[in-house]
Amino acid sequence: MEKIIDMKPRLILTLLFCIGIFNLSLAQNKEVQNSNLYKHYQMKYVFGMKYNDTDIAKSAIYSMVALDPTDDSLKFNLSYMYFDEGQFASSLFVASDILSRNPRSREALEIAAVSYERMGLRDKAVDTYESLYMIDNSPNILYQMAALQYELKRYKECKNNLNILAQRPKAKEIKVNMPKNDRENQQVTLEAAAYNLLGLVEKEQGNKTEARKHFQKAIEIDPEFAMAKENVAELGN
Repeated sequence: MEKIIDMKPRLILTLLFCIGIFNLSLAQNKEVQNSNLYKHYQMKYVFGMKYNDTDIAKSAIYSMVALDPTDDSLKFNLSYMYFDEGQFASSLFVASDILSRNPRSREALEIAAVSYERMGLRDKAVDTYESLYMIDNSPNILYQMAALQYELKRYKECKNNLNILAQRPKAKEIKVNMPKNDRENQQVTLEAAAYNLLGLVEKEQGNKTEARKHFQKAIEIDPEFAMAKENVAELGN
């Protein structure tokens, strides 16, 4: 099966990056926040990050969480740190803890969805992306759902989501990275990427005429779209 996209990172994570540089004054329990012990762990976190010792920084966060378990800002930061280090099971467990109290937390859903994806649990990832899309109907999230549905051979759902995506005005503006060759990526519009993926779905289902139409539409939108051109060539005459 063709590789459809290589988005690095696969999810936007802009907000999560901001959480990664979180304001240490966000503790919900002001009495705890003002205690000398809490301030000690705050400074331990600051110096751990300053000296690039994430183990120390995580240890400090755990200590602050123990003092104030209701402060999700601490857990967001901990979950993102695990994610950034490739410890996806840990990032997922922390995000799940947040979601157990706040099922509509956009940030926790985002971490959980990508963590599931990186762990190869695509069904779980799709379910979590769907929950995230109900809160934030970003075209990027819709594309990620469709891409995973394609990989899972859930073609009907995939096509429905891609047809919706292709009609979204923002899909004409948003750029994504797609493989150009073995060494390079190129940016194409999300609209073109959606039509290319629609072509792959039709190709998988044996509908060469429809596949060609979608690939050519992708090229019409982005004339330098190397993957779409390659897909047309592979269809032959």
